[in-house]
Amino acid sequence: MGEVFRFVDCGPQDAFESNARLPVLGRNVGQGQGPIFLTSVWGSTHLNVGWFDDVDATLDLDRCAELGIQVIRRPVYGGGTAYYEEGSAVTWAWLLPQDTHADLDAELSRFQPVTMDALQRLGLEGVQFEGSSDLRFHGRKLGALTGQDVVMCNSVGGFINNRPPGLDQYLRVVRVPDDKFKDKVVKDMRKYVVTAEEIRGKPLPYEEFRDAMAAACEAAGFELRPEPMTDAELHGLDKIGARSASDEFVRRISSARFTEQAPTGTKVGFGNEKGRKLCRAGVAVDGAGRIAAAMMAGDMHVGPPDVLDRTAAALVGADAGDEGDLRKRIASVFEGDDVHQPDALMGVTTEDLLKAVQKAVANSR
Repeated sequence: MGEVFRFVDCGPQDAFESNARLPVLGRNVGQGQGPIFLTSVWGSTHLNVGWFDDVDATLDLDRCAELGIQVIRRPVYGGGTAYYEEGSAVTWAWLLPQDTHADLDAELSRFQPVTMDALQRLGLEGVQFEGSSDLRFHGRKLGALTGQDVVMCNSVGGFINNRPPGLDQYLRVVRVPDDKFKDKVVKDMRKYVVTAEEIRGKPLPYEEFRDAMAAACEAAGFELRPEPMTDAELHGLDKIGARSASDEFVRRISSARFTEQAPTGTKVGFGNEKGRKLCRAGVAVDGAGRIAAAMMAGDMHVGPPDVLDRTAAALVGADAGDEGDLRKRIASVFEGDDVHQPDALMGVTTEDLLKAVQKAVANSR
């Protein structure tokens, strides 16, 4: 008998339900109740900001408010800012105990074939992994599969666009750094996004997706035991989920707020560096050439969730022109034993972060 997974069919869920359910289920995994496999489809339209993302670099929040577009920041989970229209994207995740599934690179490699098997069952031939985590069809992005330490457990999960979203609203509010897409084949967002419906020439209902994922899991030797969330698990989800849309939470990392709060007399600059994932830095440099305040951001998948905040704090007081000192300060946090990411497949490095900081310093002059 293969590994046993509790199978939770979440069905249609909004961002609040998603952000509340994952911590509850992740805690169960972390407490020794076994791994979980779950599937869902987005049940409401919203903008979904990654835990480490600089929200002002990716979205015009004032414009979002004018248009009435819901913006949330997902707790703990990294990755970039995404636009999800109701019913236009399906998702899945394997939640894994950290003591027995510690190697994120190994887990990503283990679940990539399962994902590809499910896509084949759905008639999505020609889709392949490209870049650090993308699922692409002739250079166009269908979805992604990522792995991350999410504190309570390790998670390997992804999404695919099952039908064309209406991008008009998204394109009115999105801000995309040019260098984030420098290695992409397609520059125009309308052409860059591809859907399962377009590839296979017919709609992809959630139920068909769910069943294909379950069949691929079972073909890989996993045993799925369907078990919906209990009343106890569902209790209090609304309160947990609502926090993700609070202004303080959404602006957790904000270049506009960083600029506003920069110490008097400092010069502020921002810089991006595209490694396997996008790294972004902000610095406030004082008259003596020292970093008085710093901000670190990006679309990486790394844990623990405070690692970039601690990296930014370590930079305070550094000589902004001393490359060796900057590198040492970044490494003192980012190369710590507690930092966990899929190094080989999706990892960002001290050098990536250093280059972002150096660009930010240069832009502060």
